[in-house]
Amino acid sequence: MSDYKTDDEKVEELKAWWKENGTSVIAGIALAIAGLFGWEYWKDYQTSTAAAASDLYAKVSKVDAAALEQALPTVQTLQKDYASTPYAATASLKLAQQHAEKGDYEAAVTALRWVIDNSKEAAFTQVANVRLARVFLAMGKTDDALALTTQTYPAAYQSLIEELKGDVYTAKNNLAEARAAYDKAILSSSGGSTELIKLKRDNLGEG
Repeated sequence: MSDYKTDDEKVEELKAWWKENGTSVIAGIALAIAGLFGWEYWKDYQTSTAAAASDLYAKVSKVDAAALEQALPTVQTLQKDYASTPYAATASLKLAQQHAEKGDYEAAVTALRWVIDNSKEAAFTQVANVRLARVFLAMGKTDDALALTTQTYPAAYQSLIEELKGDVYTAKNNLAEARAAYDKAILSSSGGSTELIKLKRDNLGEG
């Protein structure tokens, strides 16, 4: 008997193999093609989404506090349709800042809470928490402000957080705690200006 199969035998084996495995092969190829087109579609979608969000944010960035009402619909569109982009968080932070500058603290709180609740980037939520503490302090909600300073922040925030604690303790008339916080803020400053912190500390005296 020959050790080599005839062409007819090979064809018959191939037919049998295809009959058994052809469906799964076709399905695999179809999935691969679908995956490729799906990935390309996702990349195109991400690019177009970022571009649209960027255009909307450009409109917000040009609006100052005096014309704040003009920016509200655009910020709301970013929050609703482009919440996953950094532009939505950045626009909300800007909106909060403008509200705070006008003394509309409740609206500032709402804008900052949106960032905290919706942003996937820790950097944005950390900034929002610090600014929210500042707004609470301006509103006289010192306990709420102090609670936000106890959260976890990067080392680079240490001086800022200690200064904020000092401001809150001063508002609460807890002067010993305020002095200690300002001292920590000065010691932990990484090369930034500490003149304002030193002035706040000096105004409290030695106790």
